[in-house]
Amino acid sequence: MKTYNPIVEKMKIASKNAGKISIIIIAMVIGFIAGDVYHKIIKTEEDKPVPMAQKKINTIRETSVAINERNELLIIDRQNGEYEIYQDSVGQVIFRLYASQMANNVLAKP
Repeated sequence: MKTYNPIVEKMKIASKNAGKISIIIIAMVIGFIAGDVYHKIIKTEEDKPVPMAQKKINTIRETSVAINERNELLIIDRQNGEYEIYQDSVGQVIFRLYASQMANNVLAKP
């Protein structure tokens, strides 16, 4: 026959509860450490600024502006003949801005 010892039974229950609590605490500590490592190592590599290529700003003496038969805006480099093509809507907006500026200049003159 088994003898019933209430102190031993209470110790078994307490050790089971302590084991469950320790597993939860260990899991939380591991999660915190993993998050900290991710933030320090991986995240900082992503946040490093990427050096951007500096664009050369062309003056009006170095470039020509034209509109082709499809109403696309062409910006032509006079030095080497290279050009960039923009959609027709970009050309129309720039033309309207330039035309309104010219109209304002004409109306402003007495």
